[in-house]
Amino acid sequence: MFKRLFSTSRALLEAQTSSLDPKKLKHMQYLLQYYDPKVVESIMLAESSIKKEHFDNKKLAAVPFGPHYLDDLTQKDAYFDHLPEKSFTDYLGMRQLNKPDLPPGVKGEVDRFMGDYDGNEMSMVMQDLVLSTGFSEDYISKLRSKTLILKSVRNQTSKGKISSFYALVCVGDGNGMLGVGEAKDREDNVMAVFKAHWQAVKNMAKVPLHENRTIYGNIEHKYVSTVVHLRSAPPGFGLKCNPVIFELARCAGIKDLGAKVYRSRNKMNVVKCVTEALVGQRTISDIALERGKKVVDLRGMYYSAS
Repeated sequence: MFKRLFSTSRALLEAQTSSLDPKKLKHMQYLLQYYDPKVVESIMLAESSIKKEHFDNKKLAAVPFGPHYLDDLTQKDAYFDHLPEKSFTDYLGMRQLNKPDLPPGVKGEVDRFMGDYDGNEMSMVMQDLVLSTGFSEDYISKLRSKTLILKSVRNQTSKGKISSFYALVCVGDGNGMLGVGEAKDREDNVMAVFKAHWQAVKNMAKVPLHENRTIYGNIEHKYVSTVVHLRSAPPGFGLKCNPVIFELARCAGIKDLGAKVYRSRNKMNVVKCVTEALVGQRTISDIALERGKKVVDLRGMYYSAS
């Protein structure tokens, strides 16, 4: 029945357009092979509204070539997308927090440690952390830390087996900063944890967060023989992932995340793989910067979303 109606409507349309120009008629017959007669009629009306003068005065773009893709910011083109070259990058400045406005005559944390200190070992360590990272003493003392691995290891040498303690610690402020450190100590496991904690503070880096709760899209990352799949989640999803990834997410301030570990589940490789994946995220703003685009958050601009 539908085939009969369709063929009848096509015959009526062809009968009405029999008096058209042969080129237009041929064009219409070509369109009827792929579209419904009503759609073809709309196309013909749209084409008839365009005058020949519009094509005569048309000017081609001065760009000799252009990217073949549409404005899809989730994909990256190997030829057209690239970051602008920078002559100098202040790596220490990127890691520093916003300096508070201090009144005249009052020294900051770094200036205070440039002078005298107590002389004990902890004060010397704190001085080194403040000078190397730029973070304040109060900020470093409030960091959340978690010992992920603590074990005894042995190194076989010509003189025999040398025992030591190995520790892997992660630290974070719960607001997008995450660091991982590892260290060894021959005497005490507590000192191994302390050394790993200090190293983790020095290795802290920024983790991009979407809406301050989850990651940007899905991530698949490989480190040695460990493959990790990280998936962004809606609000209220929680942290449904490996226990090691759970602690890393809590230190980084991630509240909604789904994760799966494939192949090797060695804890050391899992920690390093997840850390590289989180720190190395490519946000929408980064892709827009590479393509020279401007991204506007509609919810934040027009609906006052937080």
